[in-house]
Amino acid sequence: MLETITDDRGLDLAYQAIARDPKYAHFVNIPERIVRCLDHFGVVFDRVAVTDNLCAYYLFIGVVDDAIDSGNLEIGRDILERFHTQVPSFDHHTLASRVRLVTEVLKQHVRDDVYPLMLRKLHGLYRAVVAERKAETIAAYIEQRRVVGHLTAELSYVLIRPFLNGDDGRVRRLLKQVGAVGCLVDSMIDLRSDSQLGLLSFKPTISDRLKLMISTLGEGLSVLMKHPALLGVFLEAVSDNVRDRFRTGSRPAPRFVETARVQSSGTVFAPRL
Repeated sequence: MLETITDDRGLDLAYQAIARDPKYAHFVNIPERIVRCLDHFGVVFDRVAVTDNLCAYYLFIGVVDDAIDSGNLEIGRDILERFHTQVPSFDHHTLASRVRLVTEVLKQHVRDDVYPLMLRKLHGLYRAVVAERKAETIAAYIEQRRVVGHLTAELSYVLIRPFLNGDDGRVRRLLKQVGAVGCLVDSMIDLRSDSQLGLLSFKPTISDRLKLMISTLGEGLSVLMKHPALLGVFLEAVSDNVRDRFRTGSRPAPRFVETARVQSSGTVFAPRL
């Protein structure tokens, strides 16, 4: 559904370039782990649709997270405005912006019956991110990080719920719990640099860092005690997160899994991660 794009291959290559950027490697690996969790719970699901949707969603989250961490908090308003128009729009302005491109691709993966709910939760996530930036104490900051993690994970569940059969709510609860822990782990790694970049409304002390570590470990152990069989998945996620934060040089050759399709005038782009 391109409006003015004339170079379809250029759009495909632009999306692939984003997916292969090392800074998003951690986000690119999340869908596979969610699929393993679905298998663990014995949920019957459309594996292709779930994987495609999750790949489009978490690449979107990675790109937006990077933009916000670069100080562009207002990007959230532009994203919400674009989501208010449900039909994807791929023009030259879209191609020139990573955030706009991943946003329009994600819109293609949101079914009509869940689109209103997705939009409401995106508004909630944006408000939570703004509140996180305004938190003036470590306690308020930790609470908002939990909220951001819950909402980020719940959005992924909303996106894939139509393709699941046999889920009794356990997957949603697990995703929200893990989402909160993941955000806290991110904060443990990035707290110092976020402070130096002026992304926090308070100056973290040693005591603050200790409180953050205790909260993160406590919540992480709570999830692990409930789901010990998923220990390997959790450890991989933490290791991946830490490694990505200190990754240097080019990204190794990626594994290839089909993901977001950018449709255009009968042409189907299938960027692979």
